Amino acid sequence: MTEPTLEPLPRVRHRDIVRRGLRGECPNCGQAKLFRSLLKIHHRCPHCGMTLERGDGYYLGPLCINYGIVVFGYVAPLLLTGFSDWVSLKLALALALSGALLLPLLLYRISWSLWLMIYYFCLPDELHANRPEDSDDLQFEEEQRR
Repeated sequence: MTEPTLEPLPRVRHRDIVRRGLRGECPNCGQAKLFRSLLKIHHRCPHCGMTLERGDGYYLGPLCINYGIVVFGYVAPLLLTGFSDWVSLKLALALALSGALLLPLLLYRISWSLWLMIYYFCLPDELHANRPEDSDDLQFEEEQRR
């Protein structure tokens, strides 16, 4: 398989980043989906070649988003209803445990998409399409920055 070349793209605006993030598309070109299978993200976008997995620690963003949604949006409210006797404590614990095991898998793709959307919304100049062509101090690929 040949490596895709990084072609000049039109400048990406904030609303494009949000739209692409909500659709699960590449934040740079919007032409390809982020995932190659159910739980495997493309290392590089198959269309424009932008690196999606940028290295060690980059997965912590989606992990925090996923954890926050599951714990604060599902497990904690369930436990509060169980401890306040709105539902039985055993039922609340069973639902919380099953949700704590299943929801992270269901939210994995969404959390990656949200993470890339937030990251590039805050740092839009990190997108290849938003870099000037004559910029030599901001290399697009992380391996080339060293």
